[in-house]
Parts: sequence; structure tokens; C-alpha cells
Amino acid sequence: MKKMLSDHFSYDECKCKHCGKEWTDPRLLALAERVRWALGNRPMIPTSVCRCRDHNAEVGGAVDSQHVYGRAMDFKMNGVSPEAIYETLKALHRCGYLPDLHGLGVYDTWVHIDCRNSEGLSLWDERTKKVK
Repeated sequence: MKKMLSDHFSYDECKCKHCGKEWTDPRLLALAERVRWALGNRPMIPTSVCRCRDHNAEVGGAVDSQHVYGRAMDFKMNGVSPEAIYETLKALHRCGYLPDLHGLGVYDTWVHIDCRNSEGLSLWDERTKKVK
């Protein structure tokens, strides 16, 4: 039986792929559950959550990445483009539905969300082929 950290996210999905440890911030899990519900309660596929500093360096993460604090999740959803997820989450934050979303980024194949300790929303677009 899978060890679950929340209703829909398991220890195995959240642990560091390098060291195998998990230290996910409960605020991130609450945010991810709310995001999942807002996106039609469809499964989110986490690609990166916790990263030890060694793993973060290996993947080229920012030195102060929210992943090293367990406050970030990169994910994708089958049948939904990263751009559609990004635009939906931006709109939901703007209307006040996701006040605990403080970092939102879009990449070619995934979306990044985080609950960093800050006010407002940091946005970025790292797609190689940006849609104009």
C-alpha cells in the first residue's frame, strides 16, 4: 500500500529522486490538492517535488529553489497543455481562488507551482517556443 501524504499525492511522488528523502511542506500539499480540484479533479503527475541540494544542482535548479525546501511541485496532466494549466492557474489566482500560490512557471512539458514565503505571485515562462 502506498504511503500517502495527502488525498492524491504519495511519498514516492514527492521524495527526492537523488537521496530518496521527503520533506514536503504541508502548505504545498494543500495547494496541490486545491489546484487539482480547480483543474477538474484530474490526476496531476508530479515530476519533481523535493530536491536535495545535490539533485537540485544536477538538474540546474536555482540555488535557492523552492524545491530544496519542499515548497514546489513541477507537474503535468494528461490531455491538458502546460500553457492551458498556466493560464487557468493565473486567472484563478487573480480572482482570489488560489491566494497561497506564490510561484507559477510554465515550461515546454510541465508547470511549476510553489508556496514560497512571499506576497503576490511570481510568474515566468520558460517555454522554448512561446506562443505569441
